[in-house]
Amino acid sequence: MEKIDIIEGLLYIAGDVGLTEEQLIMHVPVTRQQLRQEVGNYDKPHLDISLHGETYFLKTTPAMEKYIIRILQDKPKNKLSQAALEVLSIVAYNQPASRAMIEELRGVQSDGPITTLLNKGLIMKKNIENERASHFVTTRTFLYVFGLESLEELPTQDDIKEQEEIDLFFDNLKEEENHE
Repeated sequence: MEKIDIIEGLLYIAGDVGLTEEQLIMHVPVTRQQLRQEVGNYDKPHLDISLHGETYFLKTTPAMEKYIIRILQDKPKNKLSQAALEVLSIVAYNQPASRAMIEELRGVQSDGPITTLLNKGLIMKKNIENERASHFVTTRTFLYVFGLESLEELPTQDDIKEQEEIDLFFDNLKEEENHE
């Protein structure tokens, strides 16, 4: 079996989590340079190996889009609830965030949303020395799902306020057009 076939198979199994360069080197008989060369030479019309941050992912190419859209339209949507999104944003902006902090900010118990986010791999527990409370941080999967390279790319409060003002402007514009 060729090295690139092993790399492709491992990345396929890893799915949305992907694999780091170190993980691939540990499980495939390649050096760092050979891995980069194999990935650089990877050429399939329907698949691509991409590097996002420090993690490699196996992705489909744009040529597959119309087929993927068809199959995704047949599946039920896998969305996060409003509660899960609230918890995720609290963790993302305040990590490490304790369960008590999350519940204080939300004003309600948050076991369900926390469990959902843990199960989806968007957050994970982090042990804080000399503290008994559970703390949570976002994962690489969170960054990947939201298209971020790092947490520094999260929108700031000013960015959010500006976007809300833009949305409000266009909503008002649409309302005016509907009344004409």
